[in-house]
Amino acid sequence: MPYDKIASIAPLDLIAAAFSTPLFSLAVAAVIAATLLIVSRIRRDRQTDPPIASSALESVTKHYRPEQIAVGVGAISVIAAFTIENVVRGYMMNLVDIVEWWQYATPVFAAAVCLTAVLVVILFRGSVPPERPVLPIARRTWTSFSSRGALLGAGVTLAVLLTTTIAAGLASSSDERGRYIYLEIAVPNVPIDPLWPWFYGWSFGVPVLVCLAALALATWATLRANATRPFRRPETVTAERATRAQIASGVALIATGGMLLALAGAWRFIGRSGTISQLIVGGDQRDHTYELSWRYAEFAAAGGFLAPALEITAFVLLLVVASRLGRASSSHSTVETTQQTPDPQVVR
Repeated sequence: MPYDKIASIAPLDLIAAAFSTPLFSLAVAAVIAATLLIVSRIRRDRQTDPPIASSALESVTKHYRPEQIAVGVGAISVIAAFTIENVVRGYMMNLVDIVEWWQYATPVFAAAVCLTAVLVVILFRGSVPPERPVLPIARRTWTSFSSRGALLGAGVTLAVLLTTTIAAGLASSSDERGRYIYLEIAVPNVPIDPLWPWFYGWSFGVPVLVCLAALALATWATLRANATRPFRRPETVTAERATRAQIASGVALIATGGMLLALAGAWRFIGRSGTISQLIVGGDQRDHTYELSWRYAEFAAAGGFLAPALEITAFVLLLVVASRLGRASSSHSTVETTQQTPDPQVVR
């Protein structure tokens, strides 16, 4: 593009074009996540020195490390699946007249698969008989080690994605092949056929609903398995509670991140219809401009505007969970070093 044409583009248009690409949202999220992790690290360094690792802590760290790794790898896998799908679909495939339903189902499906893998690790490697049974003080459920904020965020995201998909499906119209991929936008008070732009209809939404049900089931089963298994020994209960809370938080954030990515894509798709406001018809003497309107155009446009914020939030959540891989490895190395280093008061 010539320089004079580039210079004529308004800065806001450049920003809007950048944020229309999910990969740009990923780059922004990486900067935000790195900043949050640096600030968190500085705060931890300013705190008092942690106590020397004991044999109980060393046992808990080794026991739960595979699950922490599974959660971290799961968060990375959701980002990778979403990115690969976006690149392959956007730059390597010819999708003329193809219903790209997998674009919206991929992040939800990837999150469901990753949480199922975490569940398998918990069931086959984490749920071992206790060395010394600990009598339960209260009945534990799938919410026992989950923070209210994480569960509330996941629940709200689930409700919004479900509502968006069903409402868009009900507003959609079918083509001659029975695919619900259109939105009918009428031209009021003028005998002109309505406009039929592509829309987030049932053909896109039904696969998302199926994957959403699988994700909800996988999330519930993983949180339940993480909470209800017995503690190993009485002296490790405190450390195990903290570790299980961290795993539960990661599970909820992975589910939320996957749903937010799907919701952002749906809102961006719906938002395209919200920006359609005029129809220009060429005539013999001059062009005629007609105003277009549909009931929820303002909400659709607002959703398209907010879609990048949802994507950035999703990527930040997933990157924060993925960063725990490094902390888990660092904690494991610290415990091993502490166990191998002799006590100077004992060695004489």
